[in-house]
Amino acid sequence: MKNIKWLIVLGLVVVLYWLSNYKARPKLHLSSVELTRQNYSKQVNQICKEMDLPPAYFKALIVLECSGRFPPKSRYERHVYDKLSEVKRGKRKRYGSLTKAHLKKFSDKTLKDLATSWGPLQVMGYQTIAMKIPLHWLKEEFALYYSIKWVKKSYGKYLKKKRFGDAFHIHNTGKPMPTIGTRTYDPNYVKKGLEYMKIFEKDAF
Repeated sequence: MKNIKWLIVLGLVVVLYWLSNYKARPKLHLSSVELTRQNYSKQVNQICKEMDLPPAYFKALIVLECSGRFPPKSRYERHVYDKLSEVKRGKRKRYGSLTKAHLKKFSDKTLKDLATSWGPLQVMGYQTIAMKIPLHWLKEEFALYYSIKWVKKSYGKYLKKKRFGDAFHIHNTGKPMPTIGTRTYDPNYVKKGLEYMKIFEKDAF
């Protein structure tokens, strides 16, 4: 009988301890997939419907590029800045399609912004020159819209053909998948993207 009473008391102590600490427990961090759904899903669906693009691809891209965080962080690329600076000073003929004529009017601070990736898709700032839009549009509320618009113009044909592996590779490296291997910084970048796409394809549009 005494043993039963002690067990009941012990049980009550455990329950009371659990209840007293329940509110103090830290909340579980949302996964990158859930953060993307929470922060970007509705807007991605609307934009993709307007542009006739696959929303699952862009949601997967958001997971890869900014882990679904809002607001997304920017990434300054020193090696890109160095090349843009060389073009501006005439020490390099061009960087991609950019020439001295494109860059000569920009200050050093702006050049650094052009060498920074912005928004949930981490589009490089210098892409705004060809898009003919203000740089700050990639930093603010228009960032997702114009980032998706840039993707459509740059490699949308691969999305239309459902060559999603090539699309992920182009976004990360500027080129389609090579015959052998991959050229992405993370060797699993494309594989992860395709796996995330499968998850988002199950979402209601």
